[in-house]
Amino acid sequence: IRVDPTDENTIYTMGLMLNVSNDGGKTFRTLDGMHVDHHGLWIDPANPSYLINCNDGGIVISYDKGENWMQFTHNLPAVQFFTINYDLGEPFKVYGSVQDHGSYSGVIDLSRGRDRIPARPFDYAPGGEGSNHAIDPRDPNLVYSAGFYGSLSRANLTTGDRKSILPRTFDTEPPLRGQWLAPFILSEHNPDIIYHGMQYLYQSNDQGNTWKRISPDLTHNVPEKIGDIQYQTLSTISESPLYFGLIYAGTDDGRLHVTRNGGTTWTELTPKLAPDRWISRIVASKFKIGRVYVTQNGKRDDDFQVYIWKSEDYGETFQDISANIPLGPVNVIREDPFNGDILYLGTDTGVYISTNGGKSWEILGNLPTVYVHDLIIHPRDNIIVIGTHGRGVWALDANTINKANERRRFYR
Repeated sequence: IRVDPTDENTIYTMGLMLNVSNDGGKTFRTLDGMHVDHHGLWIDPANPSYLINCNDGGIVISYDKGENWMQFTHNLPAVQFFTINYDLGEPFKVYGSVQDHGSYSGVIDLSRGRDRIPARPFDYAPGGEGSNHAIDPRDPNLVYSAGFYGSLSRANLTTGDRKSILPRTFDTEPPLRGQWLAPFILSEHNPDIIYHGMQYLYQSNDQGNTWKRISPDLTHNVPEKIGDIQYQTLSTISESPLYFGLIYAGTDDGRLHVTRNGGTTWTELTPKLAPDRWISRIVASKFKIGRVYVTQNGKRDDDFQVYIWKSEDYGETFQDISANIPLGPVNVIREDPFNGDILYLGTDTGVYISTNGGKSWEILGNLPTVYVHDLIIHPRDNIIVIGTHGRGVWALDANTINKANERRRFYR
């Protein structure tokens, strides 16, 4: 809510739409001519006809109290990315989904040098605004994408073929519940194998043509908490790169499970973590078979405590490695592909790095203060790419971190 600083009867409200009242809130009308989903409004105290509004489409300005709006940020990196993933093409592409604008892919061009990555337009990609992506490591033109609430599709960019591969259920089974950003992964042991998370974990051995359910409902499954927006769903999945069948699954209602035999039996690890807090990411280590990292996020409950956990024994015990991270939600953790002591953390305020396994952390690079929703480290080209919710995509040469002690600078 914003009030005109020169007229207490002029009130603006923001939500899906931007509305204005000129009679102290007795009546409202909608202001048109801009994108929906409004986050902020500035009113010039010296000239209340001058407004600046930010929304899911960017930033717009008005000089007549919102009757007409002008978009002036086409060249500003104000895109809100949810997810980031990569292919193994040369040069490699990154894929991500964008708030209200579908999915995009863009080339990370290293031809000018690792410290001169150019900013280039991204192209539309398979998927929607609430999509995770996975790309077959053998063929960069085979792209999988999960739509919001758990839909899943496979696209061949060479032929243009696209197919829905969502697991089917019988009428006698409970309806599937999928997260807005439903998690799925391709197995690192065989990319024909897909794991897809709803309230259950599903496995396909044939690129999504057929499926089997390999877990019970891994959520608390309290009916009165399900609601119209999907809740009590899997929020993150991680498979061990070192041992086939070792899989961790976390949920948005704070439950954590592990299976060491491909889903035949599951063990709950939840009591070791913060109760009922959204599990934002799990990473099974590529350096030690029993090592696993877990992050939780409590902002939906007005809890801004930092939750970062590390286990060396398959989750039997966990160590808090939040150390000196400032209060705030944690969205993603990644393990460096070349050095097991180096960890990267994406939070609501930026990227942090630890070079000692989580004993201490420091800010990474020259990023603005920004919500970092996702990040990857390309395993071949050793480039860090981050997806921000409001400042687009940024890239950083990781050679300066894990192969040399040089300056660290992000490039948009």
